[in-house]
Amino acid sequence: MAHLTNKKLESFFEKGVYVDGDGLRLRIGKNKNKSWSLRYQLAGQVREMGLGKYPIVSLKDARKKMIDAKKMIYEGKDPLEVKKELKLEKQKQIITFKKISDEFIKKFQIEWTNKKHTQQWTNTLNTYANPIIGKLPLDKINNNHICKILNPIWITKHETASKVRQRLERVFSYCIARQFMKGPNPAAYKDNLQHLLPNVSKIISVKHHRSLDYNDVPDLINELQKLKTTSSYALTFLIATATRTNEVIGAIWKEIDLKNKVWTIPAPRMKMRQEHSVPLNDTACFVLSNIQKHNSSDFIFLNNNKKSHISNNKMRLLLKNNFPEIFKKTVPHGFRSSFRDWAEENHNFSRRAVELCLAHSNKNKVEKAYLRSDLFLKRKHIMDEWNNFLRGSD
Repeated sequence: MAHLTNKKLESFFEKGVYVDGDGLRLRIGKNKNKSWSLRYQLAGQVREMGLGKYPIVSLKDARKKMIDAKKMIYEGKDPLEVKKELKLEKQKQIITFKKISDEFIKKFQIEWTNKKHTQQWTNTLNTYANPIIGKLPLDKINNNHICKILNPIWITKHETASKVRQRLERVFSYCIARQFMKGPNPAAYKDNLQHLLPNVSKIISVKHHRSLDYNDVPDLINELQKLKTTSSYALTFLIATATRTNEVIGAIWKEIDLKNKVWTIPAPRMKMRQEHSVPLNDTACFVLSNIQKHNSSDFIFLNNNKKSHISNNKMRLLLKNNFPEIFKKTVPHGFRSSFRDWAEENHNFSRRAVELCLAHSNKNKVEKAYLRSDLFLKRKHIMDEWNNFLRGSD
């Protein structure tokens, strides 16, 4: 039997429980907030389920919700459990940043040449982005949230902050393309974050990779050849070819043509996703010939268990442990700068040929469309001259 009326509901202000009938109750709390609940019994247990706040949920609405719940009970269902399941289902349908960023990484990790990129993406987003926007629906995220993520590290860890921003921008571009959210991109820098974050170039100087003076490189090559370890061979090969660490450590014998002295690195292993042919000078060939005698594996520079290649930190550790003074001045990647300084200061080489030796792409799209030759013969001459310099016969 119904006991409550709209007039009575408006007159109730005292804390307590007011019964309407059939388990429907109005509860008034300490702050005089009024809310509906249904008290019922199922399988011998008494349960109570909230039906919403009054007056948002009217007396008529509350009675209807009570009848719907009673129907569920009659069918042997627990309305409280049904309510929880509907809530969970609704939450699953909400596309949060965490959910979509995980989807993005899983989908696009195939593009990344280094397997560690996947872990780096996951780690940076988990560390900096997800604590702030991970649980937010995409349409609720704006540039103020991005600033909250970046502000604490924008000056102190600017390189990390830049990577976080770039990764956020890529994820949001994906979301906009899939119509999960509307533009503009909240992590875009131009005409957006550039007006909200300080210009770091005016505060801190750009730090480049440490590099060794090219005049000191021949002496290092001589010392490396005395060590005769996998790491020393790998570093010698890296210097002789002016290539990147990941390109060297992942090299396999199928990429090498010793007869024609060419190393062809497939596009998926290159930073710019373009196949790159490296002329092999005598120093590089010397390394390969020595390793070939004791290596029948696919990888050239094997790790200790002989099942995969050495890690990208091995050459760095070699410098740190065996040549601490040189390590203070350079890292493995820095030898590319040593090579470039040598090429520009000692020879009248074509600038484009030197850039191609380093596998740098032409940023001028118009020039790139017309300059299609890879200047292999010119690059071969440059790498042979670099070999002569390394061997002290330049």
